[in-house]
Amino acid sequence: MYSFSMDKTPQTTNEIVIRSQPGAFQPSSYHEPDDPMPSGPMHVDFAQFESPANVQHHGQGYVSTDEERRTGLDENHRFVAGEQFYNYEMYGSLRKGGLVKFFSWESFGLLVGTFSSALSYQCLQSITRPYMTSQLNLSSQENSAIQRIIELPMALSFFVGLVSDSFPIMGLRRKSYMVVGLVLNAISVIALACLSMHLESLDTMHPPQWVVILSIIMIALASFGCIITYVAVQTRTIELSQREPLRLRGSIIAEYLIFRRFVSLFGSAFSYVTQGGGNKPRIAFSTTMFLLAFICALPLPVILLYWREENYNLASTLKVRSKIFWKIMQQKAVWRVLMFVALFAFFLSIRFSDSSSAIRRWAGASNDNSTLVRTIQDVVVIITIGLWRAFFLNTNWIKFFCWAPIMQTLPGLLATILVAFDIERNRYLYRVLISFVEVAGGITTLNPIIPLTEIIQEGSEAATVGLTLTLQRLINVFVNTNSQGLFNGDNFFDYNEMKQDTHHVRWSVFWSILLNYGINLLALLGLFFLPVQKLDAQQLRMYGGFTKAASIFILIFASVLFMYNLTMNIMTFVPSFSCYQLVGGKGCE
Repeated sequence: MYSFSMDKTPQTTNEIVIRSQPGAFQPSSYHEPDDPMPSGPMHVDFAQFESPANVQHHGQGYVSTDEERRTGLDENHRFVAGEQFYNYEMYGSLRKGGLVKFFSWESFGLLVGTFSSALSYQCLQSITRPYMTSQLNLSSQENSAIQRIIELPMALSFFVGLVSDSFPIMGLRRKSYMVVGLVLNAISVIALACLSMHLESLDTMHPPQWVVILSIIMIALASFGCIITYVAVQTRTIELSQREPLRLRGSIIAEYLIFRRFVSLFGSAFSYVTQGGGNKPRIAFSTTMFLLAFICALPLPVILLYWREENYNLASTLKVRSKIFWKIMQQKAVWRVLMFVALFAFFLSIRFSDSSSAIRRWAGASNDNSTLVRTIQDVVVIITIGLWRAFFLNTNWIKFFCWAPIMQTLPGLLATILVAFDIERNRYLYRVLISFVEVAGGITTLNPIIPLTEIIQEGSEAATVGLTLTLQRLINVFVNTNSQGLFNGDNFFDYNEMKQDTHHVRWSVFWSILLNYGINLLALLGLFFLPVQKLDAQQLRMYGGFTKAASIFILIFASVLFMYNLTMNIMTFVPSFSCYQLVGGKGCE
């Protein structure tokens, strides 16, 4: 690595000597293969360097001391890449190529691909749930289990990313796989529409078994196509974000996430127009699925023409790429960020749904329009991400992300106290308070992508993004699997007593929700693994070292979660096991 030492006879007071040790890991790997490397010491005169005006190097309003500017050490003797050691104009970006805006012709293909990716997955979920209940005649317990089993292919995000990094198609690692995923999703949805047409022609409440099995397979394939597109667009967005200078890095990510939420609003409107708010759809399932396949495949020509991406011809075998990524997972910067993401995903996703349902029932909000509620949630998330982009882009990460557990618990706790103890049972006040909880949703939307941007290494971008998505999906499926078992709110109170609204049940519901929020606050433990900010993450990546056991732990953790989720959901369809409360049953006699 580079070693810094003061020359004994410097020509100027600001000159230092940078000596390059042969064979050492270089701080920046973003140079052309034919670039000449200096053979001797490089003399760098920092007096000629200028930083942009109004740069806050170490946080909001921080002014470095003379000692820190001279040595690079802060008051805690921690090295800080300050103005004498880090030039914001020369070394601001992590990848060559120049600044790109999300809403521009250069990224128009990515924008259209994001629209197709976000819309297809959301609408697929909203349409298949009533389809499996009404046409496939599955029970609510079986329907939930099928939904979770269908989500398990999403856990293959890591393998999708690893393959796309290893085998570029026609020299393209993102665009080509975006097209593959889009086509797979469209074909699967069309096949699902044909099966729905067949069931509509039979006009029976007991569909053939082969139709049920084939429908589930098609839904799983469509979901897999969605995850291919999701990995492609998210990885490409991170690659473009690495081309942004330090002060602006994260801007394109904010624009990307806001656009996805606007697409979510469009998806909610599409689902409401086609399915309505009741049990009976306004439009036949087959027609809705044909329409969805058409809308999602419509952007394909635009993606082919306008998706701009660098040609990558350094293909490697899957074995070689796997060995490289196995070493990357041992990197302290990587496993610490993954630990942060996993802890946030686990503790913040735990909800005692029955306890929350009791509060909604008492507040008179249990029958609120689900589309309207979803719209309000999306708007709050959009506002939260927009505020982060405008005011908190370079804020200390720990100070910012700590607000996710706080905002998830405090507004909900206030609403619970007002409703549970009959202080104020007003559905509008309840909805206003609960809407503030979605601020946490906006913050957690940022946490799996912002830190990754600083530590992802060129050549393994999609594998790193895919691994993060895999861990998130496995944790979410685990929590959803146990939402009717371990995390079931009626373990703390009797449902019939809840209808009577007795003093005892009020306290029981309150204590169960208080326990729920206490578990949510444990997400704060993840902040111990999070770097402070962008430069700290880069320094940890370059000089933080490796932990050999980290990759083994990640593999075991993911494998155990996958097998547990698969086993629990398969047990739902076995009569002798489906009665267990662990899998959502009412108890075996």
